[in-house]
Amino acid sequence: MASTELSQSHNFSMAKNNGRSRPRGFLSDGVIFCGGALVAFLVGSDTSAAAAPSTSCADDPPKPNFYDDPELSYRIDAPPVKNWHEKRRKWLKQHPALAAGAENRILMVTGSQAKSCKNPIGDYLLVKFFKNKVDYSRQHGIDIFYNNVLFQPKMFSFWAKTPTVKAAMLAHPEAEWIW
Repeated sequence: MASTELSQSHNFSMAKNNGRSRPRGFLSDGVIFCGGALVAFLVGSDTSAAAAPSTSCADDPPKPNFYDDPELSYRIDAPPVKNWHEKRRKWLKQHPALAAGAENRILMVTGSQAKSCKNPIGDYLLVKFFKNKVDYSRQHGIDIFYNNVLFQPKMFSFWAKTPTVKAAMLAHPEAEWIW
C-alpha cells in the first residue's frame, strides 16, 4: 500500500506544468502592494478629513481680540496680562466651537531643558518619561503642550517652568485646566 501512495505522489509531482500555475513575478507583487497602499491611504485621508473639525482661518471672527495686541508676550518678565478671565471669556464667545465642552478640556504641560544632560542616562529617562506622558494623554483624551525653549535660566527647579505654563495659557485659552 505504501508503494501505491509513493507512486501516486511521484506521478503528481512529475505532472507537466501548463503555464497557468506559474508563480507571479516580483514586479507584479510590487504593483499589487503599491496599489493596495494607495487605496488605503486615500480611504484613510478621506475619512480623517471628515472626522477632524475644520480649523481654517476663515472661521476666525473679524473682530480683534487680545491676541492682536502687539504687547502680548510669552516671557515671564513681560508685563502681566490684565483681565485674563474677561479676555478669555470674550475669546471663547468669538469661537463657540471651542467653548462647548470646556469642562472636559485639559492641557498637560511638560518640557525639558534645551541642552542635553551631563549623564547619558538622563536623556534616555527624559524620552521615556515624555513618551509615558504622551501615552497617558492619548488614552485619556488630554492635550499635551511640550516646550524646551521657554525655561527661565534665572529660576531653579520647577520654578523654571513658569514661562512654559504662561505660554500654554496664552496659546490655549480654550483649555479649562492646565496640568
